[in-house]
Amino acid sequence: MPDYTGSKIIHSLAPGEFLFRRGEHKREMYVVLQGKIELSKVTGGQRKVLALVGPGEFIGQSSLLEGLSRQSDARAVEDSLVLVINEENLEQVIKMHPQLAAKIMRAPRDKPPAQKETLRTGSEHPFLYQSEVKCPVCSTTFTVLKVFEHKLSVTGQDSDFRQRYRDFEPLLYSVWVCPGCFYANQRTDFPNLSARQKKLLQDGKAERQKAFSGTMATPGTLEFALQAHRLALFNSEQMAAEPDKIARLWLHLAWLYEDGEQKEAALDARARALEYFRQAYFNSSRTLSTKQEQQLAYLIGELHFRLGQYARALDFFRRAVVVRGGSAALNEQARDRIALTRKLAKSTSQPAAGSSGVEETGL
Repeated sequence: MPDYTGSKIIHSLAPGEFLFRRGEHKREMYVVLQGKIELSKVTGGQRKVLALVGPGEFIGQSSLLEGLSRQSDARAVEDSLVLVINEENLEQVIKMHPQLAAKIMRAPRDKPPAQKETLRTGSEHPFLYQSEVKCPVCSTTFTVLKVFEHKLSVTGQDSDFRQRYRDFEPLLYSVWVCPGCFYANQRTDFPNLSARQKKLLQDGKAERQKAFSGTMATPGTLEFALQAHRLALFNSEQMAAEPDKIARLWLHLAWLYEDGEQKEAALDARARALEYFRQAYFNSSRTLSTKQEQQLAYLIGELHFRLGQYARALDFFRRAVVVRGGSAALNEQARDRIALTRKLAKSTSQPAAGSSGVEETGL
């Protein structure tokens, strides 16, 4: 771990002292240099410990990079030292320790882990109910768990458009899998197949069953969601789905990998999502609305940013800003990202000029 002891941005904490409280909104993150910090939250009158963070680990990346409020309390369990990183000293810290930029971007975000839901349904489960659906590929009728959308409470949105919900994770239920032929797709797209896609999937049944012959995990678990998304991607390739649909599956898979703290798999999934989003931006046969064009440009910029590709990130954040008639809020968000990206690019000696090597006719 780098030696920060000569820095003037060190904060010491005594045992029991809070670094921050849940719900606070402060654009700072921390590197634990010494001691241990407990992350916890109070639920139903009981304090639940979420994690213990030790030397060399990060706390609060989401607050600095995405402007999110604190998702938990952070309290020292022993004498501790933390390095404080904020918007004012970010450039200085990275100049002192250039390798820190990549570590910050690759570290899992400090978000609550995905909820493991039970199979309670109807009146027994506050967010789920059972429903029968018919597979459009093989006509098998099977039971799925649907979400009471009106009961969801959004608590925030990440900079890559992932929405966060109170006490529930609908992403765990977003892909349906037919047990008869292993057709899998996002629930909103599940019944919507063209005749050509249906034929391709019928012809590919044996290939899917061979590739995914193992037992599926219990629905509502992180492992099931990972399996279902991988299977949906396999189906998407078989039926030659639109690039934007494949891209969103890869992005959702990246979020799930992050929930499971599978860092390398999450990075790979983000890179694949970026590849398909770029195809959708440059080569898709679909006509994008103004809102879609701006959101897509911003999201491509965000994915480049998280992969440490700052020049290309700047190019697409600028594209999001100049879209005529776009969202003023997203415009402002893109401008904030441009400022942060310039700082990181400068600190890591990456080029930050307007030309990023991205051409409108190529990938």
